[in-house]
Parts: sequence; C-alpha cells; structure tokens
Amino acid sequence: MPADQIERRYRPSLSEFTEEFLNLRKPVVISGALDMWKARSRWTPEFFKERYGAVRLHVKGQPYTLGGFLPRGDDGKPLTLGEFIDLVLASTEENPAPYLRNVDIEKFLPELNADLAPLPDYFRPNWLEGSLAQPLNSRLHGGRFELYIGGAGGKFPVLHWDTWHIYTFLSQIYGVKKYTLFAPDQTPFLYAQGNKSQIDLENPDLEKFPLFAKATRIELELHPGEILFVPTGWWHTTKILSPSITVSASRVNASNWREFSRDLKAGAPLPVRPLVSAYLTSLRLYRTVADS
Repeated sequence: MPADQIERRYRPSLSEFTEEFLNLRKPVVISGALDMWKARSRWTPEFFKERYGAVRLHVKGQPYTLGGFLPRGDDGKPLTLGEFIDLVLASTEENPAPYLRNVDIEKFLPELNADLAPLPDYFRPNWLEGSLAQPLNSRLHGGRFELYIGGAGGKFPVLHWDTWHIYTFLSQIYGVKKYTLFAPDQTPFLYAQGNKSQIDLENPDLEKFPLFAKATRIELELHPGEILFVPTGWWHTTKILSPSITVSASRVNASNWREFSRDLKAGAPLPVRPLVSAYLTSLRLYRTVADS
C-alpha cells in the first residue's frame, strides 16, 4: 500500500468520517478541525518554558499502562519543564532529547485542557467517560488528552498497536512528525510479541526477521493543525522531525467494542471474568441507549 493511499481530508462531515474511515478501519489525516483551538496559536516550546518552566516533570497517579514517560536529569532527579524544553530545542538526529510522552494533561497541567476546545465531532462518542466507566479509569483515564513533547531525532521507542484495540486521534499542535504505519494484515511479517513488534524500523535485521522484507509500510508527515486517525489494530510509531508538540485522545465506542471487551475479559483473572463480562455488557447497553 503506497503512502498516498492514506487520504488527507479537509473537515469531512461526521457521517463521511464514520462511513469512510471509522467503520472501515481506514486511517485518515484530517485538516481544519483544530482551527479554533487556542493551543494552535499559543503552544510553542517557548510558551511552555516561559509559563511553566519551573514545573517539575513529576505526575502523581499516572495510570500504569498509559503512564507517561517523564524525562529525568543525569542525577536521576526530575527535570523542570524549562530544563527539558532547552534539551528539546537543542535536540539533533545524532543527540536527540528525551521524549516526554503519554502524559495525562488532567494530572499534569489541567488548565491546558481549556486550549483544546471545542472537541471535534469525530472524537465522539467516547464510552470511556462518565460515571459508569469509572472502573476503567485506572487503565484508560476516561480517554482524556495526553501530551507529547520532543525534539528533532526523538522517536517513539517501539512499533505497536494500541492496547485493548482502542483507537487514537493524534493531533499535531506544533512542529512536524513522521509516522510509519502498517495495516493489521501485515502482522505476520512484523514478528509481534503481544501488541509490540520486535523490528527496529531504522535498522531491520533481515537475517533474524526475514519475513519483514515482505511487509508494506505507510509513511506520512503530520503537520500543525492536522489529526491522524489511527484505527483499531493498526501498527504505528513516530519519529520527530522538528521540535514537536502533540496531543492524543484514545477512544472506545460501538465501532471497536467487540475487540476491546474481548481483550479486557481475556486479561482479567479467571475468577473475576464473569463479573467483568457482566459489567462490560451493562456498559455497552447503557451507552448504546444513550447514543441512540
């Protein structure tokens, strides 16, 4: 599948997005949907340094699976955000800065959420929010926004698909990233261990992993103001081309509920699986009625 088969669309309607991309589990790059976000005009590395430079990169209560990566100094102590931004601005391909990623904005700098509104229609419905979904919060924190900041040469450490078959909206605020994706049907060539691949994309060992030579990759650049929709089960990773700020939002709803609930039940201890199954059935019925 050549890279140009990932469409780039300007503000598709919700019905177009649902029918042509969500239901078909087809990635798309959407532009124009973030134009009203204050983050688009305010969020720069300098903004974070000037306003939050003294804030320590320490977040209490990060969920264990989507827990943020918080860079530390050479002495093992948390960096300030200002110290980290200096590393980001000096980052190079040869000496990349650490990558601050998957940080729950609500627990780190909750006032930033005001700059991420209004929510694009594509981000709804979200079955992870609301009081009935509270038991899932320790793992998926209601699908709240996560923050990513990194410098040129930085990258996500592994090719993966998102846990529990959630799907993800990656909204680029500042800078440029290169994303690499593989469709789910490429899994036999990716030497998976769970939801992670053993392949080093930049230096693949074809003697150890010969089938990878048959894999078809998709590459694209994501620019400020664009959203990359990553469907359930799609392999993806990223490399940062210039100082970058991104936010992500994970979602579960009717479109991926079957895989999501299957994964959660399979991961639960055997004695409690009937309780988990009953809870998930109740949540599905409630949300189905609420969304109708």
